[in-house]
Amino acid sequence: MPAAPVALQPKDLPAWRRIKWIAAASGALYGLVMRLVFGHLTELTRWLGLSRDTGDVMSTGFVLMTPVVVGALTVYVMRGIRPTWEQAIFMPWRSILLMMLGSMVTLLEGSICVILMAPAFVGLASLGGLLMKAALETTRIGTVRVGALATMPLLFTVLAGPMTSEQWQRIDRSTVIDAPPERIWSEIVDARDIRREELPATLIHLIGVPRPVEGINHMTPEGEVRNSRWERGVHFRGHVTQREEGRTIAWRYEFKPDSFPPGTMDEHVVVGGRYFDLGETRFTLTPIDAGHTRLEVQAHYRVTSGINAYAVPVAGLLGRDFVDTLLALYKRRSESAA
Repeated sequence: MPAAPVALQPKDLPAWRRIKWIAAASGALYGLVMRLVFGHLTELTRWLGLSRDTGDVMSTGFVLMTPVVVGALTVYVMRGIRPTWEQAIFMPWRSILLMMLGSMVTLLEGSICVILMAPAFVGLASLGGLLMKAALETTRIGTVRVGALATMPLLFTVLAGPMTSEQWQRIDRSTVIDAPPERIWSEIVDARDIRREELPATLIHLIGVPRPVEGINHMTPEGEVRNSRWERGVHFRGHVTQREEGRTIAWRYEFKPDSFPPGTMDEHVVVGGRYFDLGETRFTLTPIDAGHTRLEVQAHYRVTSGINAYAVPVAGLLGRDFVDTLLALYKRRSESAA
């Protein structure tokens, strides 16, 4: 029968506290080392002539396996005090939080990526802690086995190979506005001087995504374009692909290398980048009666990663959040003007 957990005496508590912090620091340090390794792994795979998707920070090897090993190492370091099952679940959280804090302090990651990945990392770290607890209860685990465990993210990356996939998704949102279509139309094609107080408090902006400042349509020799500006110097344009005055308008976004100044958004979530992009966005106005109009927004977005099972729902949540922000803005302005 497995031995029961050691009952700590009051005099043992200082030692227990030291051990749990050593365990947390060990797990966090390992996680940071893996972040550094995977941050440069694409350079190695390129030198070897392999696909750049074989290993990077958004690969399954790093995102799925690293937090599992962090949790397992945390519980392993605590083996001398026989951690309980509850501790095996929750102690790895401390390691993950220290790892994420360290990645932000060292500028390895920005706050947006850290916040978005926190739920997955915390859950996977608990899984690793439970697996290690089960292993400690049933077998003896030596230093060699722990060393092999630490290589799992890299081994998984090499054995699994490139697992990146591209998925296009669509967001459909709508609202009813107490204003005629022509009033709403003018607000859409000429949205100037957007103030913070006009926008609702939403998740996407709370985590650090810049807020829109203006979106103005105008004619050019190449056709109608929409110039958009966000906070912190973000700027991009949209080429109008369809326009039916007062009823529907659609545009396809164009992002340039300087659209998002350095430090504005994390590399892994920047719009128009390797991992995330926006396609066509369409606004449709449908009169309900003399004074009410339904405004519908249809937006397409792309997610490209090795963890789309997690990334796609997260992108959808943030995308709906952002579209709802725009709908609230146009509703507020149109009804105030009316």
